[in-house]
Amino acid sequence: MAVPSSDVVAPLPDLPSFESSVDDFFIRSGLTLQDRLDCCSFIDGLYPGKSWLIAPCQGYCSLTVFVGDDDVVQFRPGNYRLDIQIVEAAREVYGSFAPDTRHIATLPKSGLLVYCMNKIPGVSLKHIREISTMADGVEYQARLCVDFASFVSRSWYLGSITSIPLGIVGSSITSRLESLSAELPARFRPVAEQTLSQMTLIEALPWVLTHGDILPGNIIVEPSSGQLCGLVDWAEAERLPFGICLYGLEEILGGPTASGFRYHFHATNLRSIFWNELKKQVPELLQAPVMRAVKLARDLGVLLWYGIAFDNGAINRVIQEGRDAEEIRKLDAFLELCVVDAENL
Repeated sequence: MAVPSSDVVAPLPDLPSFESSVDDFFIRSGLTLQDRLDCCSFIDGLYPGKSWLIAPCQGYCSLTVFVGDDDVVQFRPGNYRLDIQIVEAAREVYGSFAPDTRHIATLPKSGLLVYCMNKIPGVSLKHIREISTMADGVEYQARLCVDFASFVSRSWYLGSITSIPLGIVGSSITSRLESLSAELPARFRPVAEQTLSQMTLIEALPWVLTHGDILPGNIIVEPSSGQLCGLVDWAEAERLPFGICLYGLEEILGGPTASGFRYHFHATNLRSIFWNELKKQVPELLQAPVMRAVKLARDLGVLLWYGIAFDNGAINRVIQEGRDAEEIRKLDAFLELCVVDAENL
């Protein structure tokens, strides 16, 4: 058996704060044992005497560390850098729902970019679901749905920041939909084709700054009540038609099981709570044509976020049966809902 060189990342039993997800990050990024130690030294130097720990939920493209009760330090390879204009705009549009983020350094040897941000109080919805059944309570879920509607509504009035150019998804929506219509498993293509045929309605909606990854790991809640405290990981945010982010509601209303994605028992009522609150916050949605366009945008968001695979950061391949099981399961659940909505509009 070959002995690994000193440049090969190996587990660090003498650094118990590092977990397997952290090992994966360093291996995936082609970084060394010394690079890992440099991250530790940087934090110790920046916050002398303060305790720090690895965040329990890690993203694919970064290493996130909690320092004390209030601060977050995040390390990112150059190809996953944050767009400071975007994260500043997120703070402007969504207020305390988004962290205040600054680029503070670049580590000289590894080239890792270092960002500092305030810690949004609370825990991730993913974490609370893993450690407690509290998140299954109907009052807990209802509170989260109301707050998520308030979060989404802010972009209708504040999110049209035209100084931000269109991003990867926003500048290629039609071509992506064309690929989805042609290459998705056959049972999903009718929704893609219908959405493509209605693109003029969707494009007429306000184009607003939209969080790019509304998953339970990025949704931060107050653990005892379900109050939405904010969203983290704004790296993929960009300007998109209002409503595209509503695939995130489906992530709130259910979760994966061994047999596929399953909605909570009260999901239908919770969905009504969300839409009623959103219409209260954005009265323009009381107009039937506007509501139809927003629900089409929701369908578009489902197609784009689960119909296009995430391959080590690339988002260019249409998902395939037998290769992308989790995405297929979510499309089965979410697109069935799209068909029901289309029949009722």
